[in-house]
Amino acid sequence: MAETNADETVVSRWIPRMFLALGLALAPWIAWLLVSLPERTVANNWELAWAGFDAGLAALLVGTGIALIRRSPLAELLAAMAATLLLADAWFDTMTARGTNSITVAVAEALACELPLAFVCLWIARNIERVLADARPFLQRAGFRIERRPPVSRGLVADHEST
Repeated sequence: MAETNADETVVSRWIPRMFLALGLALAPWIAWLLVSLPERTVANNWELAWAGFDAGLAALLVGTGIALIRRSPLAELLAAMAATLLLADAWFDTMTARGTNSITVAVAEALACELPLAFVCLWIARNIERVLADARPFLQRAGFRIERRPPVSRGLVADHEST
């Protein structure tokens, strides 16, 4: 098996450029939405949409907690996903609040809970990424093969494959 260079990209070179282009292509769409959408609207299944969103957020928080307890590298991804939903939750709660009391509660929840927890999740994801990046060369030199799953000792793989 050929050794991989640490500088090699995980994805083809065209994919980051595609993401940049798609992100920039959204600018006219966003401008059109701002001028064309009504300020108020009635939404079907509003309660189901929010309950489903919060169920997904709860699943990500529980999954992150379990992954952290198990010291799984999957915690990085789950924490980043949870942070994303927490930020979206804070945004939509505050933007869709109506009336002084609702706005006050939405802003208070965002400032006291959703935003701090999102930043903790991002901190966790960044720390896991940093630790794994720092550990990779040492693990490889120690004989571990780094793949898309937890590091495995080459000796253990050879022993396991022979059985």
